[in-house]
Amino acid sequence: MLRAEYLPQFERDAKKLARKHRNLEPLEQAISLVLQGTSKARKTLKRRHKVHALKDVWTGSRECHVTNAGNWLVIWKTGNGLAVLQHTGSHDEPFA
Repeated sequence: MLRAEYLPQFERDAKKLARKHRNLEPLEQAISLVLQGTSKARKTLKRRHKVHALKDVWTGSRECHVTNAGNWLVIWKTGNGLAVLQHTGSHDEPFA
């Protein structure tokens, strides 16, 4: 089980989604899978959330879709027993 560390950008992103009255439960479920860190959780992330590694300035980070439909993502980096949650929101925001 990994410990979560939330970067300030992630916290701002989550507050922005909450102000828009987005249901944050799917985000919490995706984060729960990330934090479990088990092979079963990784398979679920890959199958249901299309998890993949990122390149360029995001090298070392991973991204998954929070829901099956739509453009909602979560980006994180793992290491030393931590999952550092970096960003959540639409696909256009971190890559603009």
